[in-house]
Amino acid sequence: MSKLEKGLKEWVALGLISSDQAARIRHHEAAKPEASWVLSGLLLLGAGIVGIGIISLIAANWNEIPDPVKLGGDFLLLTALAVATFRSWEAKKAIQFEALLLSFLILCLASIGLISQIYHTGGKLYQALLLWSLITFGAAIAARRTAVPFLWAGAFLTGLVFTALDSVALQPIFQRDYHAVFMAVPLLCAGLTVLSKGLAEESGPTRAFRSWTLIAGLLALVVAEFPELSRYKVGEGQTALVPGYVLGTVAAFGIWRSFGYRNIQKKLLLLTLGLFFIPFHLPRVGIEAPLTYAVLTIAVLSLVAIFLASLKERRLFQLFLSFLSLRFLVLYFQAFGGLATTGVGLIISGCLVIALAVLWNRYRTELAVWAERWVQ
Repeated sequence: MSKLEKGLKEWVALGLISSDQAARIRHHEAAKPEASWVLSGLLLLGAGIVGIGIISLIAANWNEIPDPVKLGGDFLLLTALAVATFRSWEAKKAIQFEALLLSFLILCLASIGLISQIYHTGGKLYQALLLWSLITFGAAIAARRTAVPFLWAGAFLTGLVFTALDSVALQPIFQRDYHAVFMAVPLLCAGLTVLSKGLAEESGPTRAFRSWTLIAGLLALVVAEFPELSRYKVGEGQTALVPGYVLGTVAAFGIWRSFGYRNIQKKLLLLTLGLFFIPFHLPRVGIEAPLTYAVLTIAVLSLVAIFLASLKERRLFQLFLSFLSLRFLVLYFQAFGGLATTGVGLIISGCLVIALAVLWNRYRTELAVWAERWVQ
């Protein structure tokens, strides 16, 4: 039984709609054209296989192809893809437009590699990713769905992180301090989310940056729990953290000035932001106790979960409950590491995992409802 059919039967049973209304809804949904995701998937798969075949054929004869022919063919293909992408946008063929746009962006990255190979410019992969993300920014934000800007943002952030850690020009600022870099990245994503939402509401780039804010935040919390990655030495300045402070201030201002959140939601986000900063400063004051990091991580994850529940994002709320359960499990191994290596310890650990899974499955809806009401 489909989800729609189950919903209709439940609504009729509760008296929310009549049987005639349910029948009209069924007729309306049945009259819609069939979803084209299967056809689209097969077309993309076929195009991908043809593309791989063409690449294999070219690669087998690569050394015999003159450099001008390589460059000319590359730019002709880029032009053809750009024209096809624009025409699909004009024709409002959403799936075709997204597929062609993704192909165009990938070919742009391949073109950077081709030019580097022909002219022996050298460079590293993260530098190519950063250059590619800068020159394709306009194309990426033209996407209406999440996939293309999500992939673009991932490449951009990867290039940015490794540039901050490896670039000689940025060494006086970041000092190869992983804590400082990873602390700044989710704050940058949050700022880009606010900017994108202000310009284009709930567009593909807005959703992509919001997703990367959560992903980068989780990665930052993991990195924060390894004090040895701080690279801070007594007597050194705090310049590595300055970009994070600036981005944090901008994020706090954006939260407070946001008209989309209630006051309690704003306070919840500001409290989360304040707690997020603390783990990155603990090595600088000589605190390296795993329990302290665990408590702060659990507190941040809990606040984010409550905030997501207040937005009625139940799937994300349940996902963060899973992360919380996992962090509690890691805390158990940290506290009882020796016991966990024995047979008895493994039995206890297995029972703990099963208990957490059962509790999460039993009470996840109740927890979501409680969190929604708590921030009313």
